[in-house]
Amino acid sequence: MTESWIIVGAGSAGCVIANRLSADASRRVTLLDAGPPLLPGSVPAGIQGPSFFAAMQEPGRMFTELLATRAAGIEPTVYQRGRGIGGSSAVNAMVALAGSAELYRSWGWHDAANAWSRVAIPTESAADGELGPVDLALLHDPRAEALPLTRAHGDRVTSAEAYLWPILDRPNLTVLAHSATSHVRFEGRRAIGVALDNATLLDADRVVVCAGAIHSPVVLLRSGVDTPGVGRGLQDHPSVVFTLALRPHVHHDGTALPLGSALHARIGDDLLQLLPMSNLGPDPQAKGLGALMAALMTPTGRAGSVTIDENGHAVIDFALLDDPHDLRGLVAAAELAVELLSSPAFEQIVEQVFIDDVGTEVASLSNRSAIEAWVRKSCGDYVHATSTCAMGTVVDDDFGVRGYDDLYVCDASVFPSIPDANTHLPTTMLAERFGLRHCAPS
Repeated sequence: MTESWIIVGAGSAGCVIANRLSADASRRVTLLDAGPPLLPGSVPAGIQGPSFFAAMQEPGRMFTELLATRAAGIEPTVYQRGRGIGGSSAVNAMVALAGSAELYRSWGWHDAANAWSRVAIPTESAADGELGPVDLALLHDPRAEALPLTRAHGDRVTSAEAYLWPILDRPNLTVLAHSATSHVRFEGRRAIGVALDNATLLDADRVVVCAGAIHSPVVLLRSGVDTPGVGRGLQDHPSVVFTLALRPHVHHDGTALPLGSALHARIGDDLLQLLPMSNLGPDPQAKGLGALMAALMTPTGRAGSVTIDENGHAVIDFALLDDPHDLRGLVAAAELAVELLSSPAFEQIVEQVFIDDVGTEVASLSNRSAIEAWVRKSCGDYVHATSTCAMGTVVDDDFGVRGYDDLYVCDASVFPSIPDANTHLPTTMLAERFGLRHCAPS
């Protein structure tokens, strides 16, 4: 007997799950996404190329009206999320980090190693000639290292390329782009399909919501799901950015690879990350500029939330600095960056360092009190939203939504807390865990 599944969202998790579920010919799988397709032979130049700035400018690839508040006193601005087949894997910086194995074990994920062994996205480091001047300056510090990137032979490999393209000829798989989901449909408390924004009704025996840590709770809330915790516990890695005016002699091609290295430092139990950018994209106004981002990878605050307004649109409040621990950790990351920027390697390539868009120079951060005041008004996110449908609260160990039948969630929203790494590959591993639990080995 054929069993039908609908997957809402074709990003880092949805592409994986579509692959694993459709490997069983007795299942009929429909994969939906609100944005454009991504097919062999027609990958947009910005996505194909090395710059995530160019990828984000491809038409239809971002949710351009998705506003979010980062911290108290900071005005809401657009929260960058990928849109379309491939999701954020088509527009991200390609950073391929796994995060702490100890953290996954602490969640009871004893199958994480097995799931990691199934991840099909290749990684490679940037070639020496691709590293920009800010990368090279950072790599003078012995704590810095070249990053693995989600690429092969110099080209980005999205979740769609790794998981969908090899199986597009499966007769039991249907991939529908430009198909935004309005809500899940129920018979009692059993999921029976979805309704699209254009009022199309699709039937299914089971529904998996993979729309990401922002849109998955939005879909559930619009569907009337009353499981406690939906949309609560939103986390991201809090960050601040130093803008670097590079010296005139420094090469800074705006179409080149923006970053290929990182520095990680431990302070107590906290992990800090410094991420260099040797260019800020092809925009002429960005010519001659680079950046150094400082982030806290181990935040503990859980006051953030995703709710919906009367029109069913997302209301996002990260509350990134509500926890004093996170403020202290981000201040420590900023202090580390200020120290690094005064090193000879950076002074050779950087003419000025600005801390805001009105030209305030880094010299104004003369002590910890000044740094803390700047962090409070300048804190940003790292586009790593997680934990709004947390496992153990909203979903069970098999990804099923508590209190409902045949309804699942699998994406970064189900992390019990935020991983201490860039979230694309951990989310891919998470989706492989779904496959281990719901699919026969292939």
